[in-house]
Amino acid sequence: MVIGQAQYFLIAVVIGAAVGMRRGWNREVITAAIILATVMALTLGGGDVLANWLSHGFTSTAQVHGVLYSSGSQPTTPSATSQRTCALGVNGQMLSTIIFAGMTWLGYGAGKKYGAAPKSSSHRLAGAIPGAINGASIAYFVSKVVLPGQSVLVNTPNPTATSNLLPVVFSIGLLGLLAILFVATQTSKGSK
Repeated sequence: MVIGQAQYFLIAVVIGAAVGMRRGWNREVITAAIILATVMALTLGGGDVLANWLSHGFTSTAQVHGVLYSSGSQPTTPSATSQRTCALGVNGQMLSTIIFAGMTWLGYGAGKKYGAAPKSSSHRLAGAIPGAINGASIAYFVSKVVLPGQSVLVNTPNPTATSNLLPVVFSIGLLGLLAILFVATQTSKGSK
């Protein structure tokens, strides 16, 4: 079974909508504002500009979308020596990824802290819309910046591997059920 790009995007949107339904619309709207602003800033070259500012300062050469800008000069094309990293040893793409991960975490945290908990099922249902937008935004950024032009292939086990692993899965499941039963009986004995 091969899952294509459209299916991955749809899966991200569905997962985002499910998270949005769980968290409610008040929390998801705050999160969506932070994630969308971050995606917009980083897509427009914010990570590259920040990496250049960290490596060169505010007055020297900056590179945005492969074009070098120097103070008081015309844009030039980048050379092999102009692909510098910032003082921390991080290039623009990695810095964009780090910023996006941090801002996504911050967005979900801010939504939880400052957004009101859902009070009715309609609040949860309405949360699916900004949740789906968050999932789509995250999928867009990952496909554009983190894994640009890459294909991710998911392989499922063939029938031979499945039939060989089936007894192991059943035995682990049976042992897990017996352990839960044992803990439940010990807990009920202790409460009497």
